Amino acid sequence: MRCATDSEISDWLEERSLVKDPYRGGSSPDFYLQFYVPTKHRCLDFFTRDYYLGIIPESESLIHMTDWPLYQPSEMMAVTGIRSSQGDDRLLINAPGHCLTPEEMEIGVALFSLSASFEWNAYLYSPVHRSTLYNWEGEIFDFWTDSETAFTKMKLILERFELPETLEGHSLSQIHGRRK
Repeated sequence: MRCATDSEISDWLEERSLVKDPYRGGSSPDFYLQFYVPTKHRCLDFFTRDYYLGIIPESESLIHMTDWPLYQPSEMMAVTGIRSSQGDDRLLINAPGHCLTPEEMEIGVALFSLSASFEWNAYLYSPVHRSTLYNWEGEIFDFWTDSETAFTKMKLILERFELPETLEGHSLSQIHGRRK
């Protein structure tokens, strides 16, 4: 794992033709879902692993922590411990990105699951089908992809974990012209 600054995050995304903020990006992926987050940490862990294995298998990824309001010291200690174990002692505010190789998937599972359970905001980007998973404060996930197959697989993952789509997700997909 390599931690990344804001400018390094922008470079990583640009090199892979990924939109930093799909809500505001002019070339967002074609398929979109919004759904509720698993409510138990263990389910978050399993869900995130299924996402890595089923949607972005053997892909590099970038986890960008964008907001960690009202964090507790114990939460920051967990994330700092993961980062430190990989040789980076910078504060999260100075390097909020985490560039991961396919072999570092389990670090990604830990970081993204923790971000959701701590009610932080974080993006999980992958160049595979321009796939992006966004965690909104541990309550809602947004998912974008250019692949109809990945979209269908995500729907199956939602069924497996009994995660309902939000009504807003349907409205947003219609507003943005996304196919459902």
